[in-house]
Amino acid sequence: MSESKRIYQIDLFRFIAASAVVLYHYLYRGYAAGNMSLLGFDGVGEYFKYGYLGVDLFFIISGFVIAFSIKHLSLRKFCYSRFKRLYPMYWICLLLTFTVSYFWGAPHYHVTFTQLLANLTMVQKLWGQGDVDGAYWSLYVELKFYLIIALFLILNQFKKISLDYLVYFWLLLSNLRFFVGPSEIYDALHEFFLLDWSAYFIAGIIFCQLFLHGPKVQHFVALPWCLYISIDGAVGRIHWLERTFHSDFSSYIIGATIVVFYLLMLLVSCKKLQAINSPKFVKIGMLTYPLYLIHQHIGFIIFNHLHPYLNKYLLLSAVIGFMLVVAYLLSDRIEPWIIKRFKA
Repeated sequence: MSESKRIYQIDLFRFIAASAVVLYHYLYRGYAAGNMSLLGFDGVGEYFKYGYLGVDLFFIISGFVIAFSIKHLSLRKFCYSRFKRLYPMYWICLLLTFTVSYFWGAPHYHVTFTQLLANLTMVQKLWGQGDVDGAYWSLYVELKFYLIIALFLILNQFKKISLDYLVYFWLLLSNLRFFVGPSEIYDALHEFFLLDWSAYFIAGIIFCQLFLHGPKVQHFVALPWCLYISIDGAVGRIHWLERTFHSDFSSYIIGATIVVFYLLMLLVSCKKLQAINSPKFVKIGMLTYPLYLIHQHIGFIIFNHLHPYLNKYLLLSAVIGFMLVVAYLLSDRIEPWIIKRFKA
């Protein structure tokens, strides 16, 4: 999203989503899930156990931003812009995480050079390799979303079609899980069209259409249905969460959080949050990507080495501050230099 056309509230929401994920990892997941981190926060961590839903907000924002940015983009320009936005920063953060994990990660974090090479593609799952950092799973989902948009742009080269057609076709597919049992065809559609997460991307696109063109009747039919599918999917993941963390998760809190996400995006789309539409949010919006990429395993490794020597809250504050500084330097110093090289 170019500076002149930027919707600054989106930058604020990005930062809130990234912060929620960071606090979830540091205060809850790291210790609760198999001692990824040796630094436990006991009862305090319970207040941050729903921070993983920040990724769900990221997916809504992604749908909005991509729909906003492709208005005047060809397929080639879209692919180039996404590559430039994702890969250079990802490679830098990947190399940082790999280096820290390789030299200081044992015994909890083991990485190999084969794994590194596979991760450079961002589709390491296709090569049967694990993520160098657990946070990378969502990038694979994002890439598949971009592939769907790229296919739409290819079709658009032959016949101009509205983005609405993609939205409602995709929304129709998202309903299949309510009516169709497991089968090879359904499993293929489920995998390709991201049916676990599709409602978020679709909602983001609809919010963008609402922002650009104003309200239409179909928006207020589709958005509640997206909300229902989103909540149904998120509540359905409770079983995995409770097995993994041996803790209860509330379907009411999960559902209410997703409703808040939708309401915030609706307010932005209806231009009702202009009071916080400030350029001061640009820098914190830009640092969210490197922050998301570097915080998890590097943070856990620092915890594991230093927790015997420092007060845990002091250590937590220091690591969060360190991650914010590194993410800021990467986004404010390194990334602009990279972008200039691409324009050269």
